[in-house]
Amino acid sequence: MEISDAKAFINLVTGEALRRQALLKDADPDFAYDQWMFTDLPFLHDLSLLFLVAIRHHIERRLLYFAACAAGHGNPIKRAEYDERTKELLRMPQWKRWKEIETRLAPAQCVRYKSIEALQLLANSYKHDPRKQPNKKLISCLGLDAKLTYAPLPESGEIQKGLALLVGLPAKAGYGDITERFVEHAEEFLEDVQSRNLLSKVNWGMVSLTDFAH
Repeated sequence: MEISDAKAFINLVTGEALRRQALLKDADPDFAYDQWMFTDLPFLHDLSLLFLVAIRHHIERRLLYFAACAAGHGNPIKRAEYDERTKELLRMPQWKRWKEIETRLAPAQCVRYKSIEALQLLANSYKHDPRKQPNKKLISCLGLDAKLTYAPLPESGEIQKGLALLVGLPAKAGYGDITERFVEHAEEFLEDVQSRNLLSKVNWGMVSLTDFAH
């Protein structure tokens, strides 16, 4: 996941927003307001939230890669050994695998960890709640009032505000800026994880046409 990916995605969402706005240009003002606020804008926010979930999964894949490379004291390893180390991690129950990754890499000590934690909680709320309601851990992480009832993630202005403030943006920042900032924080976090740990370089060997999947 690169900054360029985020910019391309933001441009896509911006284009869709402009297309939907154009469709409402000559509509009845009351209808246009309701359509934009309660249908179009939540849909556009939902697209951004999906991208943030994808960023979180990208981070998880990279951490798995780093953890597999962190067990060899920095000595180069061959592709087969890397594959076996990865399979060993994936065979573990999820809770045990992440505990092992934390033991090997100490990600909580790395820069931007707070943003990465928020992404995990956001992804959990988005994927596991049938109505995409923010869970209590996400609300707490964003410093929001736990006594309030919050709208589903794509519709909640407070969640959007909390995400913006968490990554150092103005409270009224849009999801385009929020998405781009989270990508920046993810890159900084992964670079710090990599620099803090002694990781083995994987010798992938020669590539054959038979290596490609069908």
